[in-house]
Amino acid sequence: MTPLRLCLASALLASAPAYAQVNPCEMLSIEEVNTMTTMKASKTRSHQTKQGIECSFLDARQNAILTAEVRGAKLPKAELDVEAENLQKIYRTSVKPVEIGDGGFWLTSKQELFFRKGKNIVRVVMAQGADAKVQQARTETVGRLIESRLK
Repeated sequence: MTPLRLCLASALLASAPAYAQVNPCEMLSIEEVNTMTTMKASKTRSHQTKQGIECSFLDARQNAILTAEVRGAKLPKAELDVEAENLQKIYRTSVKPVEIGDGGFWLTSKQELFFRKGKNIVRVVMAQGADAKVQQARTETVGRLIESRLK
């Protein structure tokens, strides 16, 4: 194999995981987010994180109303279990299991939802609300909507 072909082949293989990632901004519309939150989003911002793609729905003052992150995982169940254990140690709190996707949990201290679906791990965070139980229910609704649109 010539050096040029070798370089092209390695570049294609290196960029292949980036094409397989799911963009959460394409799964939810601003109108859908506005029906599920108390504040109104006016635009989205998507950016690549270390592990996946994160999408933030922003209000007029550039504050995040809702943030969703989808990242690929080779062993999503094991990775999600390890993440739950680590977050419990860091924040000294417990997690509540939720029945979304193939399993997940609600981190009570940070009010974040984590779940897995297929080979993806999803994190959903909504802006702090007055009532924690209402916020958990709304976040789970968003999570179920994302779950239904993941392959």
